Amino acid sequence: MARPILDLRTAKVAVELTNRCNMRCGMCPMNNLGRPDADMPFWLVEKVAADFKENGIVVNWMHEMGDPLLYDRLADAIRLFPGCSVSTNAMRLDEALARELADTPMRRIRLCLDTLNPRIYPTIRRGGVFEQVVGNIKRYLEIAKGKPHTVEIQRLITTETAHERVRDFEEFFELHRFPNAKVIEKTCEPLDTSDETPFHQSFYGCFQGYPFKWFIVLADGSVTHCCYDAHGQQIIGDMKTQTVEEIVNSEVVQRYMQAFKAQDWQTLPRCGECYKHAEGRPPFYDQLIQLGHRLDRVIPIKPLARRLINR
Repeated sequence: MARPILDLRTAKVAVELTNRCNMRCGMCPMNNLGRPDADMPFWLVEKVAADFKENGIVVNWMHEMGDPLLYDRLADAIRLFPGCSVSTNAMRLDEALARELADTPMRRIRLCLDTLNPRIYPTIRRGGVFEQVVGNIKRYLEIAKGKPHTVEIQRLITTETAHERVRDFEEFFELHRFPNAKVIEKTCEPLDTSDETPFHQSFYGCFQGYPFKWFIVLADGSVTHCCYDAHGQQIIGDMKTQTVEEIVNSEVVQRYMQAFKAQDWQTLPRCGECYKHAEGRPPFYDQLIQLGHRLDRVIPIKPLARRLINR
């Protein structure tokens, strides 16, 4: 029997507890989502968790566009999805919340500082307070020391931060003292634009390499298949009224796949944004990204590719 187009055995799964955020990223679509601020009602969190458990689905991330630390019952939600990961700008990570989260069964927490330069930081994290975030991260490292989950400190590779090194972050936070902590690197991949910005170059094509690698439950219960679909333009179902199985095997997924193959960007406007620069720049970067997706399954090629792209 052929696998479904959207195969949850291999897809990444995310639950957006809230689409609210307490700051605006320099290139983030949170500035104008086009959908009202929302927190997922806890009855829906429980419904999604029960459905996922019945189908053996593990949640990768407890966020999509919003910062999960703004969700009042975050620790309770994490307990419903053991092994999940949390990513945050760390602005709200005070001591009380840090101690509460450190005792949950999450697999990792990603603390997004992005840069060690206090001048550049506010251009990436608008509304963030550099000194406060640094202090919150340092305190969390102490609180989480010896805990089973991983603490990731995010360094963002952009055209302005390419000179910074992982070692700089490790020394700044004295990570040799914290065996469960490490620095991870991410590129400033475009979310609401495929045009060149001060943070990244223009691009053409699907950053994921395939249009059905995600299953994301948004805060209102609607489901999208794309982690860049901040506006909910390509909804494939609704967890308020449907089950995972019904959504994965729906006619909508079949129709979207046919539209993707036909490059029907009227049916798939979010995909159309990523593909709009068909002749906008040389294809080298597209080829590098696609090659990285294939090779990364065998060897860790993406860290090198990230350094090459945003220099």
